[in-house]
Amino acid sequence: MAKYLDFLQQYAKHLGDPQGVNEGEVKAIEQQYNVKLPLAYVEFISIFGKKKGRILRNYSSEVSYLAQNRKDAVKALEDMGNGSFVIKDSHFFFGQWQGLSSYFFDCEQQEDDPTVYVLDAGKAEVFKPSFSQLIREELTKVLKFDGVIKK
Repeated sequence: MAKYLDFLQQYAKHLGDPQGVNEGEVKAIEQQYNVKLPLAYVEFISIFGKKKGRILRNYSSEVSYLAQNRKDAVKALEDMGNGSFVIKDSHFFFGQWQGLSSYFFDCEQQEDDPTVYVLDAGKAEVFKPSFSQLIREELTKVLKFDGVIKK
């Protein structure tokens, strides 16, 4: 399996106390949402799926939030009342920030390290060019806070 998040290994002591999901749980998520999850995301939930530690700590990103993340994104879009963006079954809402912004990728693209989009105020825009880039930037924030990287 490709390793999109290998860079995390050297900073294990800065990640908090994450807990991941196993291969069977990954398959169950894929069946529940009828998608093939990108490899970069599978690596992420294999480390942070049940308990996120310090990466994406301000997001509702544990797998226990997946169904609620999607429901909240659909509701937020309905509340906006405009049809400018349509949520597809292949949109996988892996995170949410303060109930305002929903983060997703499109499983239909079948990319191993997909583009990350943010749905906010009824519009979906590219948030990061790849999932691994999002995680890399989140790690950088943690390392700056810990004084490993100068601010």
